[in-house]
Amino acid sequence: MWGYIGRRLLAFIPTVLVAVTLIFILTRLVPGNPVWALLGHQSVSAEQVDAVARELGLDRPILIQYLTWLPKALSGNFGQSIFFEKPVAAVIAERFPVTLSIAGLSTLLTVLLAVPLGVLAATRRDSALDHASMVLSIFGVSVPSFWLGFLFILLFAVTLGWFPVAGYRDLSFGFWEWLRRLVLPVLALSLSQLALLMRITRTSMLEVLGQEYIVAARAKGLAEGKVIYKHALRNGLMSITTVVGLVFALTLGGSVIIEEVFAIPGLGRLITNAAVRRDYPTLEGGMAYLTLVALAVNLLVDISYSLINPRVRYG
Repeated sequence: MWGYIGRRLLAFIPTVLVAVTLIFILTRLVPGNPVWALLGHQSVSAEQVDAVARELGLDRPILIQYLTWLPKALSGNFGQSIFFEKPVAAVIAERFPVTLSIAGLSTLLTVLLAVPLGVLAATRRDSALDHASMVLSIFGVSVPSFWLGFLFILLFAVTLGWFPVAGYRDLSFGFWEWLRRLVLPVLALSLSQLALLMRITRTSMLEVLGQEYIVAARAKGLAEGKVIYKHALRNGLMSITTVVGLVFALTLGGSVIIEEVFAIPGLGRLITNAAVRRDYPTLEGGMAYLTLVALAVNLLVDISYSLINPRVRYG
């Protein structure tokens, strides 16, 4: 097992390298010039533009910029934010807990709803519940999370007045004040991912329930609940856990849009604002942190297989 973990960690390094390289390239493909975004277009001389470009290092060839930027990025140093005028790491440290709260709660809610529903759909195959879960899955896959967000705002915030329309409160304001402003964005993100995990759970359970050892366990007279949850579900958790890691990564990506819908000052909204402002350091840092967290979670999922199923052996 330790050899497998070592190989996965070694493979993690080039994956991160490729990811940050793509982030650098995609950032440079954003239309517009950060110098003009910083100085404006009026009453600015060519000398001022050249001076700011030299200060930001944007006057050098793109390859030189990359070779200078890469070692700093790999060490977590993305430089100074052009808009906030302070280190990018400090800006991200303020915003990232907000995004992590949304993604974590959304993933938790997705797992708590999708796994039991998937198990019920598998154990009651072709029943009304199974068909209803299929309809819910199609709805969840088809409807974008931002559209659900707008619907939730109209229904639960504007019409019923149960939750605030938008905004965020830190935990220092109290647990309920913090939670009630996250309920709607978490629901919008969860429902869009619920369908994926529910269908995977159903498929995995149907595959396991057809195995001979499940038939033998039932023939021995074991209680149906014990057969389902102790034997079948435990052996189906491998593929389910893999998708949970994917769901967490998708919720991190979805936060970029959902934070704009609910005006939440998280890392996703920071990235979109940085793209509009052509704030390269902040944009690169925000995307890199989101990517690194998603890759780290999937690495932990891979390593956790032997803990979920002791029969798994890493060669």
